[in-house]
Formats: sequence, structure tokens, C-alpha cells
Amino acid sequence: VQFHPTAINVGRDPAPLATEALRGEGAHLINKAGERFMLAIHKDAELAPRDIVARGIFAQVQAGRGAFLDCTKTVGSHFAAEFPTVYGYCREAGIDPAVEPIPVVPAVHYHMGGILTDADGRSSLDGLWAAGEVTSTGAHGANRLASNSLLEAVVFAARIAANIQGLLPPPKLYPWPEGAGVKDDEGAEPDTAVMTKLRKLMSADVGVIRNGDGLRHAIRAIVEIERKNKQIPFGNMLATAKLMAVSALNREESRGGHYRSDFPDQVEAWKHRTFTTLADVDPQAAEIAETKP
Repeated sequence: VQFHPTAINVGRDPAPLATEALRGEGAHLINKAGERFMLAIHKDAELAPRDIVARGIFAQVQAGRGAFLDCTKTVGSHFAAEFPTVYGYCREAGIDPAVEPIPVVPAVHYHMGGILTDADGRSSLDGLWAAGEVTSTGAHGANRLASNSLLEAVVFAARIAANIQGLLPPPKLYPWPEGAGVKDDEGAEPDTAVMTKLRKLMSADVGVIRNGDGLRHAIRAIVEIERKNKQIPFGNMLATAKLMAVSALNREESRGGHYRSDFPDQVEAWKHRTFTTLADVDPQAAEIAETKP
């Protein structure tokens, strides 16, 4: 899982993002005391790899020092013209980023793995192709470079279209009704109480910084929720959460977006892709659930 370092921390869900281009322009990350905390963490400070910046910000927020993206000197009065989308998000929250720092926090962004596919986007299920963030193509490693996801989607979408051609009957085309479509978050179903519980659990125990105790706690809670669940769509969410938590528990090292505070270093033996199914995960999750913490 990749965490975007600078989501705008104004209580919105999903949190809007403060583009990394702002740090590219020279914006600084500071805490409540005005300290540029990234200087002590990495030689490239704010321009360090995404996972390092995300952990740096996360540590400040967890310690109660807060984290802020200060664009006042490097962008300043040009903010509205150069970054209108971020400027709009900030103004909606009552922040003027041209003259005051933006509160930020890491947020789940995209995945760097997922459904296993071949080079033409075929999954292991007959009739199912996949492209983009949802897949595990090998196009990305433990970190992802900015905008690579867009290129991945374009390349593999074209390969899938060519692969499907001739296998399925021609699609029926229908006129697009005027005004159809959903903009932004309009029409999205609100989270149920149990969905909110799961999201908070994953953020706390399977988030930016992980450890064995937290991951086992998450697995126990997921299995408990799963045993009471009767909804198929939510069951899919629980299955995904369980796959992530057990996989993170088993990978006893830190690499890119996966950081274990109890195993902070890279381990050469783990320098490879892994493939996991529910058949692999379910017995281990059940055993953990039955073990008292």
C-alpha cells in the first residue's frame, strides 16, 4: 500500500491531496514549533522518497506536534494561479495557503500490488481482465514513482483491449443520457458503523507504521467481524483487509511502503514478489484469532 505523504488534514473523508509538486516547488514541512523535521530524517529532506516522508509526517502527528506544509515563501501569492485545485480545497476549509501553512497527514493512496495478471491483463479467473492500481503486474516495486500508475493503466488497457478482441461478442452501444454520471463524492453510500470500525482498525494497525502486535490485533478483530457478517460486499472488504494484514505480518522486514517498526531493515531473502490467496491466509488468520493476546 502506498501512502501519500501530504493529504490535507481538515477532517474530510476522503482527504483531498496536496500535490507533491508543492514540495517540488520548494515547500517545507514543519511542525507546530516551526521545525523542519525532515532535515534530520533524510539528506533530501522534503524530497525524500514518498514512504520516508509519509513516516516522518506520521511520527510528528502521532507525537502531537502536528505537521504542516509551508508554501508561503516558495509559492505564496501565486498559489491560486499555479495550484488552483489545492487552493480550492484549502479555502473550503478556511485556510489561505498563500499566507498560512497547510495541515497535512499521510493517507492511503494507491496499491503497488493486487490481482495477479499476465502481460495481457488476464487474471487467474476466466473472463476477468484487470489493469491499473488494482493489479500486480510487476511494473512497480516497493515504491511507485509519481504518475507511473497512469502510464500503467494506458499500456495495459490497450493490451487488454487487443487480447479481448474476438473473444467476446460486439458490445451493444447505448446513448449516454444527458446529465448522467456522478461527480466527486455525490451519490456515494455512507459508511456503516462496522465499515467505519474496519477502516479505523486498518489505519491504526495496518497503516504507515506496522508491528507484529498491531497486525495480530487487526487479524483477530477482522476475523471476529467476519464471523458476524452477512453482507457479501462487506465480506469482500474483510477478505481484502485480511489478505493485507496477514501478508504484512508474514513479511518480517521493511521495504518501500511496507514498514515494520519491529523489523526496520530490508532482508535480502525477502527481495521478491509474493503471491497470496485466501486459502493461504484463512488457516493462519483463524489460528491467530483463537490465540489469546
